[in-house]
Amino acid sequence: MTFIGREKETRKIIRALEHGDNVIVRGIYGIGRSSLVRNVETSTTEQFRFLFTDFSMTPGQVCRELLADLFPQKRYRKEDLQHCRYKSMRFRIANRELSDKRRHVIVLDNIGRLTKPRLALIRYLCWEKRFHFVAVVENFLSDSELLLLRAELMPAHVLTLSYLTARNTGELLRRWAEHHRLEWSETRIHHLAEASGGYPLGLRETIERELKRRGRANRSKCLKKDELEYDES
Repeated sequence: MTFIGREKETRKIIRALEHGDNVIVRGIYGIGRSSLVRNVETSTTEQFRFLFTDFSMTPGQVCRELLADLFPQKRYRKEDLQHCRYKSMRFRIANRELSDKRRHVIVLDNIGRLTKPRLALIRYLCWEKRFHFVAVVENFLSDSELLLLRAELMPAHVLTLSYLTARNTGELLRRWAEHHRLEWSETRIHHLAEASGGYPLGLRETIERELKRRGRANRSKCLKKDELEYDES
């Protein structure tokens, strides 16, 4: 995965986790919240074990995912956990001995709404003091819900992601262009970087459009070549 920039944000998250604090990552859709957390995971594999879970699911589904990821040696396959009781799964997650001695970080991804059961699950897991948490919240999460989340995760640092800098945007475009063998001039890269405004999802869509356009051009060349060979025969 190509990851450029966010050095300051990466250091903040690592520092918070090393001090035993939790982190809440905010930002608009496509700004790179989950990618940032993935980058932190890559940078700290010797210290932490990250467990990603989609927190838009029900608490029961979240527990099934966590149990299967935490204890693969117990053969807790997700399909075998369909009929397990929620409280039983929650208890196992919070109390069963962990064979991996790294500190465990549960990533609560895609938090768009906080129901009472979801808050209760966070509270229960926080009480045990065996996990750190990184919560990735949607931009439309209300201020009151954010306050409740922060209260449950205390001490928690709130990190709001902004757009990439012009320098990082240009470097990211150069990396992608090199990887996909796109012969872009520095002028073109500069114009694309300005047009994107440093929005990571917009940059990715720019590359995808270019690859599609290039694919159509290549197919067009092949068709012309086939037609020529047919005429010559």
